[in-house]
Amino acid sequence: MQLFPVGDREFWVKLWQDARENSPLTRRRCRSEKEMVENWSRRSSWFARRTGNNRGHARRKMVLDMLKREGALGPEVKVLDIGAGPGNYAIPMARLCEQVTALEPAAGMVKILEERARAEQLKNITIIQKTWQEVDIEKDDLTGRFDLVFASMTPGVRDPETLQKMLAASRKFCFLSAFSGRRWGRAHRELWQQFFDEDMGDNSGDIIYPFGLLYAMGYRPNLKFFTTNRVEEEPVEKAVENLAEFFWSYMDITPDIRRTIERYVKKHAENGVFRQETTFCTGMMLWRVDEIFT
Repeated sequence: MQLFPVGDREFWVKLWQDARENSPLTRRRCRSEKEMVENWSRRSSWFARRTGNNRGHARRKMVLDMLKREGALGPEVKVLDIGAGPGNYAIPMARLCEQVTALEPAAGMVKILEERARAEQLKNITIIQKTWQEVDIEKDDLTGRFDLVFASMTPGVRDPETLQKMLAASRKFCFLSAFSGRRWGRAHRELWQQFFDEDMGDNSGDIIYPFGLLYAMGYRPNLKFFTTNRVEEEPVEKAVENLAEFFWSYMDITPDIRRTIERYVKKHAENGVFRQETTFCTGMMLWRVDEIFT
């Protein structure tokens, strides 16, 4: 009797779907897709600064080196970047490739991406301002058009359906990165428990779900893990704002809610500085869609 049906596609599909449906983070989300996109648009400058530090540059170099080493980037390569954001990967990939199609729904992110492309005089970036969920592979003429379909830490690829769309758009390589294991730090978890009287639960977007499904489909992704230890020190006011921004996705930030967050931050702050140390793991995998093992 096989207790763990590793090669059963439906097993992995159900496992992933159940994880999403049973996740408190999914169940309690109260914002529409449009509201989330508008929020990311408002936060685009903050996100560009946050990901533009030395740690962000080092991570991008690691990813790009991996892609180049495996032959997924080159002068004749056409790339689809899902959830391109402010162009953290679209810009450096455009320097190396024939064409980059950047899929990004948030207007603020698109503006920064366009400004960066103009500054470098890159004319080989095409922008599609849609979510990956809105894209119709056949109607939008994207079927098999790309040598590399790239999705880094994006909510665009979050279930079996959106993963299947990646496969359909690629003719050679796919790359996907996502968190592995628990993602959020102590403050998020303790406040979540206080607000909702439950644990945040496991990460329904864990990379194990797409990896397992791909394996069952006959693909053999090259999967690598790396661990990040992040230490953030912020003034009380800034820490309160960032935590309120997180919980906005799950509840209205009333004056009472904000005061609760502020009390928590002040209780754990020293000399007006709130320090939070978080260790998390990220998985990144690269696979070929033209190589299937049966």
